[in-house]
Amino acid sequence: EEVLFWRANLEFMKGRYEEAREMLRFFVTQFPDSPLIPEARLGIALTYFQEEHYEQARAEYERFLSLYPRNERVDEALYYVGLTYFRQIERADRDQTAARRAVVAFRKLVSEVPDTPYREDAEAKISVARRRMGTHEIDVGLFYLKRDKFNGAVGRFQGVIDRYNGTGLEPMALFYLGECYARMEEKGKAQEAYRQLLEKYPDSLWAVEAGDRLGVKVVLQSRPGEDQKNSEEATGGIWDLFKESWEDLKTTFKHSLKPGPE
Repeated sequence: EEVLFWRANLEFMKGRYEEAREMLRFFVTQFPDSPLIPEARLGIALTYFQEEHYEQARAEYERFLSLYPRNERVDEALYYVGLTYFRQIERADRDQTAARRAVVAFRKLVSEVPDTPYREDAEAKISVARRRMGTHEIDVGLFYLKRDKFNGAVGRFQGVIDRYNGTGLEPMALFYLGECYARMEEKGKAQEAYRQLLEKYPDSLWAVEAGDRLGVKVVLQSRPGEDQKNSEEATGGIWDLFKESWEDLKTTFKHSLKPGPE
């Protein structure tokens, strides 16, 4: 029993994951009463994960959780379930189902095992996944905006503000929300979006653009290098295509959007 388990681990350390998996499966069938069975099942799951067979790995981790709900390594299994989804997250312009499922899985880990050593990494990955989801929503919103489908665009930008707070995408979403309303000739709503942006995120790169729409000069206190970099990544250059058509409308709306005296 001990020799077989040791040999399986040796194969794993050599990177021979299929061989290790076969030995561990044999171990499970040959020694079903061994106290090492839970560890062997985790090993089987990890061989799949290392080979980037994430669906099979997730199935094995979920089986472990079903069989051993009180095992001391439950948090490890929960973490890797989330990680199998996280590793499958697509680019921002693709479907974000994996990102949503990763967030759900990592939140389950943090909720059920709050003192887990995986907590910090899980929370960091939640932040990454949420930002990717929010960026996807902004990209879809810009797609609608460019095609004058303003209601669809408003829904996407407002969704980022409501659901993806703390991702750093709120200034961008507020700015484009204002753009939508301005293009819809709903000047009061456009003005409110720009004002919220100036009040809540005065050091954002987007505050400069919002101030320009309101006829207010905004001077940033610090260089928004990271903000600008993230913004460019998220928009994917769509703003450049839209900017020219906005210039003609900006002059028309600018006077009416100027804030009055407090």
